[in-house]
Amino acid sequence: MLAFVLLAISGSARGQNLAAGSVGAESEEDRLATEVNDPTAILMQLKLQDLYTPQNFKSSAQTNTIQIRPVIPIQPFALLPIEQIVRPTFRVKTLATSQTSSTITEFTDMGLFDLFVSNWPDPKETGFGWGVGPTFVFPTGRDPQAGNHAWQVGPASAAVYRGIPHLMVGFLFQNPISFAYTNSRATPQSQMKFQPLISYALGRGWYVKSSDATWTVNWRHNTSTTLPISFGFGRVWKLAGPEVDTWVSGQWTAYRQFASITPKYTLRFGVTLLFPNVEL
Repeated sequence: MLAFVLLAISGSARGQNLAAGSVGAESEEDRLATEVNDPTAILMQLKLQDLYTPQNFKSSAQTNTIQIRPVIPIQPFALLPIEQIVRPTFRVKTLATSQTSSTITEFTDMGLFDLFVSNWPDPKETGFGWGVGPTFVFPTGRDPQAGNHAWQVGPASAAVYRGIPHLMVGFLFQNPISFAYTNSRATPQSQMKFQPLISYALGRGWYVKSSDATWTVNWRHNTSTTLPISFGFGRVWKLAGPEVDTWVSGQWTAYRQFASITPKYTLRFGVTLLFPNVEL
């Protein structure tokens, strides 16, 4: 639904040059408002999030997650002449342990992907960007509810289209697969993570988005599938130091199968420090 609304809003701009880089009047804040939700954007970031879940399926507990996610672009070098985006994710979660309100707080498994971003076709001319690479999961979670006790690696890919002024649509795909275990009782893992991405810059740094929800499908028989949807808004602020993106969004799990304790509603609050002129 959000995609149709945004495409209708942007209809008056279709007669313009579709190249994202050709919008000469676009401000720095509006450009960054489009890039902050683009997994292929060459933009140094430090993302801080709080995810508060007031209601879970199969539990009366309220849960919370603190998440830190650096986004590190790496310039081409002699041995690897292609741009990369490295994104580790660190989380501390307050987890529901039963149908009652009891909880535990644990550091969860750490995730990381390394996208190799292609310059073909030229994103500035076509508005299309894409990247592929590996994704990893490291077994840093001690409790079985905070981690799978499994080393995992698999494919990752992302693609976006920014040819319509102010609009960004795309996706981020990851599928880590376990290959070694830190616990004899650990089970094999293979989970698809698909994140649909839609955002629209409204002007003066403001934007709306539906890009926080991640659909997960576990491929093993009788394992869980969850399909949440999200909607939010934010603003990029131009300051003397690093520019700042602040945002809030809500998420609802629209479909679930074979899932145990799962968030029903989640509120996300985020602050992102942006360093547009920094690249390693």
